[in-house]
This record gives sequence, structure tokens and C-alpha cells, in this order.
Amino acid sequence: MRDIIIFLLILTGIFFAIGEWRGWYLGIPNQTPIFLYKNDHVARTPIRTITRDDMPIAVSGQVRRGTVRVQVLFESPASFQTGAAPEPQREVFDQTFTRGQRLGIDEVFREGRGIYTVVMTYADASGTFRIDYPVSSQL
Repeated sequence: MRDIIIFLLILTGIFFAIGEWRGWYLGIPNQTPIFLYKNDHVARTPIRTITRDDMPIAVSGQVRRGTVRVQVLFESPASFQTGAAPEPQREVFDQTFTRGQRLGIDEVFREGRGIYTVVMTYADASGTFRIDYPVSSQL
């Protein structure tokens, strides 16, 4: 029992030492909450819609330190079936949150079928964030 406690104390010390030195980014968008501690990171989550013309996206969380920028980009790829030319990627949403602010984005983007990309840019940020969008069977 004593060995387990010593091991856990050493592991905790290593966790905090690395966190203070490099920071932490843990999580998978739309599957788990994203835990961020003193980190600079850019997370890009592309979502392709095939059967629907809109995309509901919800981002929530609390910025405890630093800044968090949330962008939603849209692009319409080329289609050999319809002969449609590709459209360049364009920004449809952009908002920056700073320390103490709460993320409460719940938007439905109606740009049509294509690729929606959620870009979250963290600058020396800490907090817990969650990104929700429909599961692949609904896209």
C-alpha cells in the first residue's frame, strides 16, 4: 500500500511539473470534454455534411486563463456528379473570449452542404471546453 501511495505522489508531481512547464491539452471534440491547462494550441475539427443543408454547433466552457478564439469556416468542395466548382474556404463565425468569460455558443449555420471546420485557437489558455455537433449518421 505504501508503494502505491509513493507511486501516485510521484506521478502527481510529474503531472504538475509538466503542466507548469509545457501545459496540457486533453480531450477529443464531440466525444469528451477538452481540458486545457496553460497551453497554446490550435484544434481544427472538420465536419462534412452530405444529407443536410445546415450545421448546428454548440461550444461551451469557461476561460480561466488566457484567450480562446472560436472560428467556424465553410467550404464547398467540387462535385463531379453535379459539375459544381469548388468554393474557397470562408469564415462564417469568429469570436474571441478572454479570462473570466463563459463560452455559450449555440448556433445553426445554414451555408449548405459542404465542409464546416471548427477552429479553436488557445493562447496561454486554461479551462474546460466542450464542442457538440450532430453525430455522423445525421450529417
